[in-house]
Amino acid sequence: MDKRSNADTETIGSESENVYEVIFRKMEDAVFLIDVERTGDGYNFVFRRNNASHRQQTGFSEDEFRGQTPRELLGDEQGAAVEGNYRRCVEQKETIEYEEVLELPGGSSHWLTKLSPIFEHGQVSQIVGVARDITEKKEQERELQRLNRRFETVLGTMSAAVFLKDTEGRYLLMNQACRDLFNVDDGEILGLTDSDILPPDVAEEARSDDRQVIESGEVLEIEEAVPTTAGNSVRLTRKSPVYDESGKITAVCGVSTDITEQKQRQQELEGLKERFELAVEGANLGIWDWDMTTDELEFNEQWARMLGHSTDEMEPHLKEWEQRAHPDDLGRVKEAIDDHIEGKTALYDTEHRMRTADGDWKWIRAVGEIAERNGDGDPVRAVGIHLDIDERKEYEQTIERQRDNLEVLNEVVRHDVRNALQLVLAYSDMLGDYVEDDGETYLRQVLEAGREAVDITQTAGDVTKLLLRSEADRTPVAVRSVLEEQIDDVRADYERAIVSVDGAIADVNVIADGMLDSVFRNLLKNAIVHNNKELPEVTVSATVDDEVVQVRVADNGPGVPDDRKEQIFEEGEKGLDSEGTGLGLYLVRTLVDRYGGDVWVEDTEPEGSVFVVELPREM
Repeated sequence: MDKRSNADTETIGSESENVYEVIFRKMEDAVFLIDVERTGDGYNFVFRRNNASHRQQTGFSEDEFRGQTPRELLGDEQGAAVEGNYRRCVEQKETIEYEEVLELPGGSSHWLTKLSPIFEHGQVSQIVGVARDITEKKEQERELQRLNRRFETVLGTMSAAVFLKDTEGRYLLMNQACRDLFNVDDGEILGLTDSDILPPDVAEEARSDDRQVIESGEVLEIEEAVPTTAGNSVRLTRKSPVYDESGKITAVCGVSTDITEQKQRQQELEGLKERFELAVEGANLGIWDWDMTTDELEFNEQWARMLGHSTDEMEPHLKEWEQRAHPDDLGRVKEAIDDHIEGKTALYDTEHRMRTADGDWKWIRAVGEIAERNGDGDPVRAVGIHLDIDERKEYEQTIERQRDNLEVLNEVVRHDVRNALQLVLAYSDMLGDYVEDDGETYLRQVLEAGREAVDITQTAGDVTKLLLRSEADRTPVAVRSVLEEQIDDVRADYERAIVSVDGAIADVNVIADGMLDSVFRNLLKNAIVHNNKELPEVTVSATVDDEVVQVRVADNGPGVPDDRKEQIFEEGEKGLDSEGTGLGLYLVRTLVDRYGGDVWVEDTEPEGSVFVVELPREM
């Protein structure tokens, strides 16, 4: 056995002390030494020394530290807590480790402290403390906890189902949406597999997808049908690999969104598109799409076929349309386009001619609108349709020719026939001086029949004019002048009747046409002809408010039964005890409707009827 001399032993001891001293001074952790003194009822702990790191991190100098007890250095409350840990180390006679928060000269800090006992003669005489400031680490942990809580909150409120599985397919996590989807309680998640919650075929497909993610390390996005407690749903699921610190894939994270409604809408849209294409094909609609920034013009097969071409034969550019539009129509069409671009019209809607493949001209109706504008409000895209209206135009031209013929016939009826009847009436009236007794009766019947024939020609002419007129013929018409003229004519034609005006007729306009006189003439004649009194009395009045003009024609005849007050305006309905055409009041109702007004009949006191015409004023 090798025996060393005392000098050698002292040298080794001295070297060891030097090594420990260097370690003590150079350690980055805060190191301190505590003397332990046993007292009658416990222990007395006195700080002996601290290294440079301890002094730097705590703010206690060596002089401030040495010889102090924990209570003297840290205060009673904090010192008592520190002494409790020191006592535990002494009593357990082993190294202990704990975390503590201390209020020090440098501020509040969090420490991880390790205490190791030093024995002398079997008793703990000193304690070596090594403390590490973990304030920053604890703050990071708290921040991580805050982030985790936020992440858990986000997961809990997400409508998408989020889950995490290990590489064996066992669930590690499900957010609330995922648990609701599969009706799984929070405590049942760990250890579950797809086989526990899905049908076998669906579970096997899900497992296959997981393996693909694990083997490839790539994100996988799939569209899948998932049976749930609420029924089948279509979901878009995105599965991603999860790596550990070494780069090894340890789990699969999935985010699954319900796209059932989206798929239904997509199917409905596809169905609508299919029906639209069928409708376009069946209706022979030409579709065009104009890029107004480049003048590129896309059109469908029907657009080209309408002109006897195929799309392959036509250049997709605006000039293709311009070259085929009739020169006489081109200016009018461009003006309509400009009006729509400027917002003057809701739609671009024109009718023009286009040259076909065989050189003929075909009438086309073009309807479109601005579909897109840029940030400055300038149009960048327009879409619309072409309609083949060639047959309609030919029909309209035929109708126009027939209208011309009707106008000629109307002139014959209104002028030549009526003049001939007026001549008959004039000569018949002159015969009154040459007939006696019974002859006067026959002559009166001839005169009445002649006047009725004149009325019929007038009404027939009015009906013809009604058929030939359009809304474009309407202009502002003065009610007073038209009404007064008709009152004067009736007074001259029916000397046996009294026609009076109740009050002044206001000088206001309504939007009508040259047939407004037919409305008043027919109402006035109706009040006289359908009156069974020897002396018919007719009273005309007119009232005006901010919006309408109301003309009332009252008589003292037998009145109109309630059950006929609407029926009397129908076509062919004759007045009470009348042999007329039944067109007069029908013509009144038709014209008033056309003018945007209303007409009705009321009872008047003590007897008779009043016909009321209400027409909107010109604003």
